[in-house]
Amino acid sequence: MSSLAKLVRLFGLLIATATAVMATGVQAQTCGVSGSTTVAPAIYDPFNPTGLAATSVTLTLTRINPLGGEKTGIVNFYLKSNSTAADGASIIPTSATGDANFEGFGNNVFYNFNASGPILQPTATTHPSTVNRFFRADFTGNNSDSNTFTVTFTLQFPPNLNLSAQESLPFDAIFSCTTSGGGKPTDQVGVAPGALVFPVTVLSALRTYYAGTDLAFGEIGNIPPVPPSPIRTNSANHIVVQSSGAYSVELTSLNGFKMKKPGAATVDDEIRYSLKFLGDTRGINDFTEINHTCKTTGGASVAEILPIQATLIDGGQGKNPSPTYTDYLTVTIAPLAYAVIGIDDCGIYTVD
Repeated sequence: MSSLAKLVRLFGLLIATATAVMATGVQAQTCGVSGSTTVAPAIYDPFNPTGLAATSVTLTLTRINPLGGEKTGIVNFYLKSNSTAADGASIIPTSATGDANFEGFGNNVFYNFNASGPILQPTATTHPSTVNRFFRADFTGNNSDSNTFTVTFTLQFPPNLNLSAQESLPFDAIFSCTTSGGGKPTDQVGVAPGALVFPVTVLSALRTYYAGTDLAFGEIGNIPPVPPSPIRTNSANHIVVQSSGAYSVELTSLNGFKMKKPGAATVDDEIRYSLKFLGDTRGINDFTEINHTCKTTGGASVAEILPIQATLIDGGQGKNPSPTYTDYLTVTIAPLAYAVIGIDDCGIYTVD
């Protein structure tokens, strides 16, 4: 009876600068570092089967020196995401410059969300290794010029991470640090949520396909003008969507929700039907297109099912004979800009 056109795999891409910060958290900390970067971000497409290839990002970090002559002496830190969405990522420091002794190069300092972290203390005597992975900066200078250093990281992400579309990726910094000068030396620990922000744009992208058979009613020539009982297409027919960001859905009917025979000229050459999709019904007093702005499905590996079903309004008795009566539905599904949140939970709708 009809065919379903699908428009798939469109991508939105946004490039922006980002800021990286490793602060000392909300508690009364007196040591730590802060920083920033203006490097153009890398681009991560969750649907690319190769993931994000090794990408180099350089962050500029500045130690925090409280009033009274104190200064940050040593900082040990590692990184985590605020959810399991980034599990499997790799963030490896490869080089650093500045008035400090650095350790931890070549080790992945990112830990999965539910993984146990490394041992950081005592900060002064605990050093990173291949089994105790973190980054260490031991400051050697005392003047203002020695407060700032840079670290270059290699980022690598596997495919299908359930990251939401965004223009930068924040990671929590779990750290320990020492203070010296101007007061009693201390050895502190802290967590800075969203502290280190890497300039990686996660594309608002999607993957979609139609699953099922044609929306067909079969032979209807013997069905009365008003069908005595509902005649519907298979309720299992559906569209599958996986998205990293919000997406739009538009459905239109070429013939205004009427199946027509080739060369149709009169009402006896057309058969009306109704269509239910995303909670909307068209073809009964309403022949407009269906439009929805949908929330993200939750990531590249999370699929939403969008059922679609047609119901016969007219029977075939009295209509002009034809081997085919058809209409053409066009469903356009497109990703929206990363900043768009979406309105509808489109995966909750049914056709029952």
